[in-house]
Amino acid sequence: MRQNRLIKIIIIIVGVGLIISLSRNIYRLLKAGDQVKLAQQRLEELEKEHQELLGKKEYYQSEEFVEQEARNRLSLGKPGETVVILPPNVGETGEVPSTPAPELPNWKKWLKLFF
Repeated sequence: MRQNRLIKIIIIIVGVGLIISLSRNIYRLLKAGDQVKLAQQRLEELEKEHQELLGKKEYYQSEEFVEQEARNRLSLGKPGETVVILPPNVGETGEVPSTPAPELPNWKKWLKLFF
């Protein structure tokens, strides 16, 4: 009877050890699955960014972009065109802002205030 009891205790200890070991492995697998999901999401984000960058690259290498930059930054035009350069402070209305009146010295301001 003692042997049966000893064998049962050993079987229970081995069973508990196996359950703990399997539980740890299952937990690691679940964690690894979460990491795989995060990596897939990051991969999708990077692929989107890659596609956007490819689109920008194509645009920057296009004739349209080169022509636009030549017109806007270099003030160049096509043959037969007249390039008009406006002053930097011209508003949307097309009016040239008037230059502000020169600042009077303080003594003239006081003189004007009292007399």
